[in-house]
Amino acid sequence: MNIEEGFDKDEVERIVDTMKKKYREEGTQFEEVSGALKELRGIIAEDTYAKADITNKEDLESFNSKLAMQVGDFYLKMKGIITPLKNALKNFPLSNDLGYYLYSANMPYSANQYLALASAAGVIALLFGFISGLFLAILLSTSNTAVAAITPFLTAILTGMLVIFLVIDYPKQAAIQRGNACSVELPFALRHIATELKAGIGLYKTIQAVTSADYGVLSEEFARTVTEIEEGTDASVALKHMALRTQSRPLKSALNHMLRAMRVGGNLSHIMSEIADEVSDDLKTRISTFSQKMNFFAVIFIFACIVLPVAIMILGAVRNSPMGSTGNLFSSVPLSPEILLIFYCVIMPIVFIGLNYFVYLQQPKM
Repeated sequence: MNIEEGFDKDEVERIVDTMKKKYREEGTQFEEVSGALKELRGIIAEDTYAKADITNKEDLESFNSKLAMQVGDFYLKMKGIITPLKNALKNFPLSNDLGYYLYSANMPYSANQYLALASAAGVIALLFGFISGLFLAILLSTSNTAVAAITPFLTAILTGMLVIFLVIDYPKQAAIQRGNACSVELPFALRHIATELKAGIGLYKTIQAVTSADYGVLSEEFARTVTEIEEGTDASVALKHMALRTQSRPLKSALNHMLRAMRVGGNLSHIMSEIADEVSDDLKTRISTFSQKMNFFAVIFIFACIVLPVAIMILGAVRNSPMGSTGNLFSSVPLSPEILLIFYCVIMPIVFIGLNYFVYLQQPKM
């Protein structure tokens, strides 16, 4: 993703300088806000690693999660050991767009800070994985000594790597979920915007009205745009930033149409109404398609989660009864009590979770 495309670097520098001047006039030391400002500039200019880092406990106070604060405190205590791991994670392809997705998900961390938390979480998971591996090795030591010897180390490495991957990938997934939440509310907000504009209210006042309305995450995104405008950013540039960070394709399209109308002229109220209708029709089509898929899926679900388990239970009961052990057809069915236990306690939960996950993936997302 080329996140620099369509943005004027000189304009970004001007915004940053304006904000610097504002904070200095208010008597605030610029260093207190330089991390966030440099992160904004870095996101647009593809420098995803701002200098803001976790250096003391005061840096943890801006985190909005108690768990993140505890992990950050662990990082400070073990900083000498964890820092090399954090620096190594910067070279991973998964970390390339981390700053962008943190910005998109509205998470209060710089890329450096988040990598520090991911590294600390990985080390904690590695320790727990090693302890769990020791208990597993004790169970295996009676049957296979060689496997038991490497089990703690293998479990620790796999657990640590898995946790680091999940933590680094979380901002992207959070940004996508945020975009989906925006898409759900978008038709109502666009009609709100169209009504306000048709009544002769200016664009900035209209955006403020959407901010104060109850459109969930979408109102939060417009609130971020209003904050940028109040800090000296031109309205068109602030809307470009919103289009940049959102993971909602309909919202991105609506903002691009809005910017085009602002640039070349046009009936913005009419355009917003048309986009609202298009988004609503698209959502109806997706819901209709989803319903048709679920009609067929219901048949599969009934067979896999109701008919099959009952059939296996009946066959197993017959196989393990006196009648099934007399050399007839049922005696050849491999359904011993151990196999039945594995089927109902392992295989069926996996099938059930897999089917539910399939439904989750098929749900209409804008």
